[in-house]
Amino acid sequence: MIVVGMISGTSADGIEAVVTRLEGAPPTVRWELLAHRHVPYAPELRAEVFACFRPETGTVDRLCALNFALGRAFGAAALEAIAAAGLTPLQVDLIGSHGQTLWHIADGPQASTLQLGEPAVIAEVAGLPVVSNFRTRDMAVGGQGAPLASYPDTILFRHERLTRAVQNIGGIGNVTYLPPDGVGALGFDTGPGNMLMDDAVQRLTGGAETYDRDGLRAARGTVHAGLLAELLTEPYLRLAPPKTTGRELFGAPYGAQVWARADALGLSGDDRLATLTAFTARSIAQAYRDFLPTMPDEVYVCGGGAHNPTLMHRLRAELAPARVEPIDALGLPSEAKEAQFFAVLAYETWHGRPGNLPEATGAGRHVILGNLTPGPYTPVSPQAPSALTEARNPQTEHIDELSTAELVRVINAEDSRVAPAVAVELPRIAEAIDRVAERMRAGGRLIYFGAGTSGRLGVLDAAECPPTFGTAPDEVVARLAGGAPAITQSVEGAEDDPAAGAQAIAELQVTATDSVMGIAASGGTPYVLGALQEARRRGALTLSLACNRPSAVEALADVAIAPLVGPEVVTGSTRLKAGTAQKLVLNMLSTGVMIRLGKTLGNLMVDVRPINAKLRERARRIVSEACDLSPGDSTALLERCGDEVKTAIVVGRTGLDPAAARAQLAAAGGRIQAAIRASTGE
Repeated sequence: MIVVGMISGTSADGIEAVVTRLEGAPPTVRWELLAHRHVPYAPELRAEVFACFRPETGTVDRLCALNFALGRAFGAAALEAIAAAGLTPLQVDLIGSHGQTLWHIADGPQASTLQLGEPAVIAEVAGLPVVSNFRTRDMAVGGQGAPLASYPDTILFRHERLTRAVQNIGGIGNVTYLPPDGVGALGFDTGPGNMLMDDAVQRLTGGAETYDRDGLRAARGTVHAGLLAELLTEPYLRLAPPKTTGRELFGAPYGAQVWARADALGLSGDDRLATLTAFTARSIAQAYRDFLPTMPDEVYVCGGGAHNPTLMHRLRAELAPARVEPIDALGLPSEAKEAQFFAVLAYETWHGRPGNLPEATGAGRHVILGNLTPGPYTPVSPQAPSALTEARNPQTEHIDELSTAELVRVINAEDSRVAPAVAVELPRIAEAIDRVAERMRAGGRLIYFGAGTSGRLGVLDAAECPPTFGTAPDEVVARLAGGAPAITQSVEGAEDDPAAGAQAIAELQVTATDSVMGIAASGGTPYVLGALQEARRRGALTLSLACNRPSAVEALADVAIAPLVGPEVVTGSTRLKAGTAQKLVLNMLSTGVMIRLGKTLGNLMVDVRPINAKLRERARRIVSEACDLSPGDSTALLERCGDEVKTAIVVGRTGLDPAAARAQLAAAGGRIQAAIRASTGE
């Protein structure tokens, strides 16, 4: 998937937006950063954000208006980042927006959080679905809603041998501890990051400057040991994790107290910056020594603090001998890291996977994070190309100019995306297998509907089940738009007829015991939609297999499977990656159902029908393996049992006669192991 991630941090100087390509599933998600943009807030918008930070000026009418104003700003930032990636919104799948935190109460009876940046406005401006409001679900199960960075850290940056810490220094500092084996990962807010330093610069310059550029003021100053010691007595620093903090503790009122204390001590402006910079570095190091299981081998720093040489120098001195580097060394610009994280969290939410780390947030359990706001609705039709299957692939725009060797390498690289995309859908595939098997045990059928390549793949899978698993011809069935002629040639217009799909369901006399799968790479084939609508009306289990999400076909499915393989090498040619993905899913579905129905013994195809020389030899080998018999003895046993492999195995393992073995198999629902246990008491 291609996902936009966005956040405005506690410094509230603007929006960090990334466009990133994400593939695979935990424990490792592969990523490729396509673009990163910092979009500063307009001065008047930033002033309004800071006014709303303060309880005395953040009135309900201002908060209401700010929510929509920030939504417009975030929507515009998403479009700017997408353009910077050389893409259009049509080529992007999803936005993950953290928004702007206005207030955060980490714990206690009033525990709650408020992020603004209305997702409905973002969805309308950018024309894409939006996942937002990530913190609240974690807090709903007892967590503090932060640090949310810990979970993405574990799947993006863990090293196989070294212990790492990933330290964000935005307005607030937070750390994720990453042991090599992943066991015992944790995260928490270490305390102030840039917030107090930024506050001091603004006070010093009357608002003309907002931060200590390159740490120059701190570098010129001298740390006041007494004030530093006082700051280090802050109770939050001694509080054991899980813990979070923010502007509600280290915001303007705290900054005013520090400023007044520095006035009393007669500190120069540069000395104040030197002391506050030392406070941030020391509080981070103290948190490591107090709360991490071991000191890290490597520390990677992100956020604005990574670009403050004075702060980085002090942090290296505090954490020696650990290696301390900007996270840019891992291939991700430090300013982009948090936005990247919200792209990852949105990706995980979209695929129905939890995105919190309870060890870090204190949550009672893993939960799926965020709220989903759909993008603008566009009816799916053959004339309205869908986002993924009809999009142009930027990696292959000049494929006709490549050498043949390079051409096949590019195609192979695109094909490598298929298996990870299918892996993402494994929970849905497993659910489909169990639900189909349940209905087939009750006498139901598995019925495929499709058109073109998708339909032919359904026909192929259905045709292979009888010789492989001994199914009856009417147990796994396929219907193809255009009928039998469409197997070998294109039947124009057949896929555009929803009534034909519904009529085929009626002719099959589909009932509530049947399972009907609609296969459509685009997710909008009318023939398939008509079939699923009629199947739902009759109470059948409905399944969908598409390579787009959202799509019209999944709205009609009880279980929707959608491996998102991305745009094709040749635009719109879904016989390529989409067809490969559909073939893999169908292989998995029918094989899994047959295994659940007892049509294998271990990995032996015990329901094979020996109808030709090859299958007769396979049957003999299966009986030999299962019963530890010689080739001659297994051939004789099969003949005695009428070439029924299952019966021969039960006879060979129990000593029953063939008739009794058949009776035991029938009583056991065709499951060999159960029949053997019933006969022998094993």
